[in-house]
Amino acid sequence: MKRLINIIWGVWCAFTTFLSPVWLTMIFLNITGMIYKYDYSMDEGTAVIIGLFLLVLWLFIALLPIMGFLRYAYSSNKKNLWICIIAMIVLVILCFWICDWNIVHFLVA
Repeated sequence: MKRLINIIWGVWCAFTTFLSPVWLTMIFLNITGMIYKYDYSMDEGTAVIIGLFLLVLWLFIALLPIMGFLRYAYSSNKKNLWICIIAMIVLVILCFWICDWNIVHFLVA
């Protein structure tokens, strides 16, 4: 049973790691009010409130489980921690690739 819970926890952390770049981008656009340039469905004041709500939601739904999972991986074996961190980096890069985000363009501009 504990093994099944760890597998589900790992899949959840992989899923949230994969979606985090998009989620954090939407949070940034909402909090700064720049979402209004791309989507005219809400005004800037509402966007900031929704951005703050999404930030708190991301902290509890994505960041805390990932931190707990990495802590569990570290306590079981330090090798498992590095495997998890490398897998998370690969998932973030895969998300960038699927979304067709040019990271070099953002760093240079």
